[in-house]
Amino acid sequence: MASLVESIDDINNTINGGLEEFSEITSGSMVDGAANILPRYLAEDYKLKQTQVDTFNDRYTQGLLNSTQEALVSVVLDDLIDDKQFEYEEAKVDLKEAAKDIAEVTQVAQIIATGNQETVIEAQEYAVTNDLVEIKQEDVDQYNTSIDSMLEASVTKNMIEVYSQDIHIVDTIAHFVIDTQTTQAFFDTVTITIDEISSTALTVEWEGYSMQVESEMYSYFEPIYDLEVMLR
Repeated sequence: MASLVESIDDINNTINGGLEEFSEITSGSMVDGAANILPRYLAEDYKLKQTQVDTFNDRYTQGLLNSTQEALVSVVLDDLIDDKQFEYEEAKVDLKEAAKDIAEVTQVAQIIATGNQETVIEAQEYAVTNDLVEIKQEDVDQYNTSIDSMLEASVTKNMIEVYSQDIHIVDTIAHFVIDTQTTQAFFDTVTITIDEISSTALTVEWEGYSMQVESEMYSYFEPIYDLEVMLR
């Protein structure tokens, strides 16, 4: 809506800035006996330009189209897609961090397993000094949790993207929000996750409400891992 705000300011500034000034100038010429004849070109400086009006009307029309319940639901879905992208990137960082910590242990272990006597002794001392005597459970947990989180974020993001193109899904959510009169609560607190029971459905939850949505479009994007076997 930033462009619409610019157009609103442009129109208002032209009107508010010129209305009083133009009235004051022309009022002075209307006093009985006034002999000051104003130039014709003066009016052009205070008129609304057609380009201003056309730009405003175009942006306002777009703003109205984007202000329906369905359009705003689509905006929320887009925001949630961005959130899932962020969650994926965060989990990816955690995964790399855990992998680095685990690799430090296995690198020292490799030297102990294959090195000569001198390097083995040095590696043993290095391992003890730097607390690299085992793969820590916290690193394993972080590694495995990060993998789960990345996959969850990826699948959820892609499902939201697919479902957001399904007009029936968007309408269903929008109408339920309207019927429950929870519009602001929806936009402030909504979360979307993959349903725990049905992996092809999304659970939409917000303050005090929950609904499950499922789209036939899922089948068009779901990978078929055994396609080669099926075609034999």
